[in-house]
Amino acid sequence: MSRMRLGPPTRSARSEEGSEIFLEGSVDGELSRLQRQCKMMELERRAYSKEVHQRLRKQVEEIRQLEMLRAKLQTQINVAQSQVKRLGDKKHLAEMECLLKSRAQVQVEIEALQEQNRALDKQTADWREAIHHH
Repeated sequence: MSRMRLGPPTRSARSEEGSEIFLEGSVDGELSRLQRQCKMMELERRAYSKEVHQRLRKQVEEIRQLEMLRAKLQTQINVAQSQVKRLGDKKHLAEMECLLKSRAQVQVEIEALQEQNRALDKQTADWREAIHHH
C-alpha cells in the first residue's frame, strides 16, 4: 500500500525562486502601468486646465468688451435723454428707445457670460477637488 502525504506539497528552491521572480515582475509591470496611467491623467489634466483657462480669458475679454459697449451705449442714452428733454422731439425719443433696447440686450449677454463663468469656475473647482482626492 502506498503512503498518502498530508499537507501542502513541497516546492523546490528553484521553483520558489522562479515564483518570486514572477511576482516581482508582475508587480513591476503593474507599477509601470499605473505610472503611465498617472502620467497620462496628469497630461490630460494640464490640457483640460489650459483649455478652461483659455475659455475663461476669452469670456473675460468678451465681458470687458461688452461692458465697454454698455458704457458707450449709456453715454449715448444720456445724450439722447438730454436731447429728448431739451427738444421734446419724438424722433429723439425713438432713438432713445432703440438705445435702451440695445442696452438691455447687452445686459442680458453680460449676465449670460457671467453665468457661464460661474459654471466654469464651479466645474474647475469640482475637477480640482476630484484630482486631489485621487
